[in-house]
Amino acid sequence: MIGRVLRWVVPLGLFAWIGWRIDLARYWVLCAILVAWVIVVSRSVDPTLFRERFHPAGPTVDRHAMRAIRGAAVSSLVLTLADIGDFHWSDTVAPVTRQAAMIACVLALVLLGRCMIANRFFSSAIRLQPDRGHRVVHAGPYAVIRHPGYLAMTLLMPAIALALGSWMGLAPALIYSVLIIRRAVVEDRYLRAHLDGYADYALRVRFRLLPGVW
Repeated sequence: MIGRVLRWVVPLGLFAWIGWRIDLARYWVLCAILVAWVIVVSRSVDPTLFRERFHPAGPTVDRHAMRAIRGAAVSSLVLTLADIGDFHWSDTVAPVTRQAAMIACVLALVLLGRCMIANRFFSSAIRLQPDRGHRVVHAGPYAVIRHPGYLAMTLLMPAIALALGSWMGLAPALIYSVLIIRRAVVEDRYLRAHLDGYADYALRVRFRLLPGVW
């Protein structure tokens, strides 16, 4: 119980302290959006999903890439916050660009939330989940493209960097996006080979990330 409380209190305290130091309205707007998203999604998804995402019951086939993905995400956030807070290396993003990026954040989060609600197998690991009754999901966004969650993630990190106003934070965010696209390819190949029904699903839903393109 204490560990569960600390899991929420420590990050919230850290972000509140960062916000106090930065003292920018757009930072608090983004934080409010993210907190609202966490509350809504956590109340709507399968109750076992977050346990699977935080502590997968089996190893991922792409372990080293996952470390790189997380490293790119953390690097983008750290550089962005340092840029707009203390150092001002490249915090010259125009207001209209920041506003458009904030809208993109909301849209990416809405898509990501819909994917997590529709797909109870939305694990952080590329693995089969026979322990959770793994099957092909073709409802919601999965009826349009095969990896809509990865599309949302690809858009989200660059949008966060621009919404907060940092060009420098955009660089590792784009690396993150490239790694996510690669992960979609790896996962698609793995599911074709190992998950019953996925090959037929891939014939019906032809595109992986962009409808009509790829």
